[in-house]
Amino acid sequence: MQEAQIREGAEEFSLGSGPTGVLLIHGFTGSPRSMRGLGEYLAGKGLSVRGLRLPGHGTTWEELNLKRSDDWVQALDAELDDFASGHEEVFLVGLSFGGALAIDCAVRRPDQVRGVVTLAPFLLSKDPMRFAAPVVAKVLKSFPGVGNDICEPGQDELCYDKLPVRAVPHVLRFAARVRGLLPSLRVPILTMHSRNDHTAPPDASELIMEKAGSADKEVVWFDRSYHVITMDYDRHEVFERTFNFIKERSKNHAL
Repeated sequence: MQEAQIREGAEEFSLGSGPTGVLLIHGFTGSPRSMRGLGEYLAGKGLSVRGLRLPGHGTTWEELNLKRSDDWVQALDAELDDFASGHEEVFLVGLSFGGALAIDCAVRRPDQVRGVVTLAPFLLSKDPMRFAAPVVAKVLKSFPGVGNDICEPGQDELCYDKLPVRAVPHVLRFAARVRGLLPSLRVPILTMHSRNDHTAPPDASELIMEKAGSADKEVVWFDRSYHVITMDYDRHEVFERTFNFIKERSKNHAL
């Protein structure tokens, strides 16, 4: 099936140049817009950046209802194949569910991933409705959206205003699988999270610190932002810490 038209502002993007590549992965129901500011900052620091658009995103929520975790994993794998072929090293930076995808990819392909940054990673849910999700998905097509969890006024991540219910069980099952993969993670990882996140429980970043097999792991907490920390009050510190993490672990001494 041909994908629906991409919404203006939700397109993939490529910025900067250099031997060190950074692949940015947005979250569920979101779009590359949520990663654009971070991408521009990293490109300005001498990095080659690509903002991936996951299948079913940036178009319509109805299309996302037709997508499954395999679609998103395959899209990330294909993007990494292409990106790695033109760079000496690649770092993955994932927001929310994009963080789960990044961890999964790094566990499966450690030789091609130099390090991972997860931003408000979605690895678990405390919503009591999660237990009913598979049943509800057979009856309803959507719930009210959960995007744009941003404290700072005037920000818009170009997300869907409805939550595609039939895709939700696939997100939850994938997140559970990634939790089980954490002990197998070996690459360096930095996770950043707001204690006031209303979408992805901060427990996820605590779990990463507890369970990740990486010898090099760090967590940074924020208090002024909500979920989309790449577009909220703490974004400038998020940008700076992401770059410093990459610079300190990169083989590129020119950074």
